[in-house]
Amino acid sequence: MNSTIKSIGLFHSFLLFGIPAALFFVICRVLVPILHLNYGLNPALSWFVGGLMTFVPLFIFAIFLVRKDGFRTNHEILTRFKLKKMTARDWKFTLVGLLLIFLFTGLIMGISKILYLKFGIPEIETTPSFMKFEPFKGNERWLLLVWLFMFFFNIFGEELMWRGYILPRQEMDIGAKAWIFNALFWFIFHIAFGVQLLILLIPILIILPYAVQKTGNTLVGIWIHALMNGPMFVMVSLGIIG
Repeated sequence: MNSTIKSIGLFHSFLLFGIPAALFFVICRVLVPILHLNYGLNPALSWFVGGLMTFVPLFIFAIFLVRKDGFRTNHEILTRFKLKKMTARDWKFTLVGLLLIFLFTGLIMGISKILYLKFGIPEIETTPSFMKFEPFKGNERWLLLVWLFMFFFNIFGEELMWRGYILPRQEMDIGAKAWIFNALFWFIFHIAFGVQLLILLIPILIILPYAVQKTGNTLVGIWIHALMNGPMFVMVSLGIIG
């Protein structure tokens, strides 16, 4: 391997998060509603198309940047992305991280419920308008195949870029506090979701980058991200939960 991981400053980090965030905002707030309202696409399919337009380029760009830095063979690329075999310690961080995310997310929703009952403050909406759709029925369930494709690029596109490529470079510049800035910039990426959902996402936005930096294994982030997003979406799309 002829290359080493180079440090990255906060401004450069901001650009690598901010430019995709701006694109994601336009796709979510402009393109997805147009696909649904103007072209009659199923609202879920509209979101899947918008997601693919965001996450496929992110996935490709992450690999491009790593190769640009001189990591060319499959082994070099996997090593640079810090994709390692999961150890017992890695699984511990993954499972404890998931548990804490569920607990704190539930706590936020519980507080929101109390504020509504006591003071009439509207409860936090868990789904932004551009992602709302009815559970799939009959032939609509084929849309899960499109979702699966989008889901792969969502998880791997984000985790390879944010944690695999950027976080190690932030560690070279900031050290042990790199996960804090990684979490902050990841928060910025999700601005398109709106304030309410951002509040609900705070636990995963903080815990996931911390777990990845502590273990030094990007697969920890991939597992946490996938297990948080995947099963929940499938249950909602099939009407198992509301």
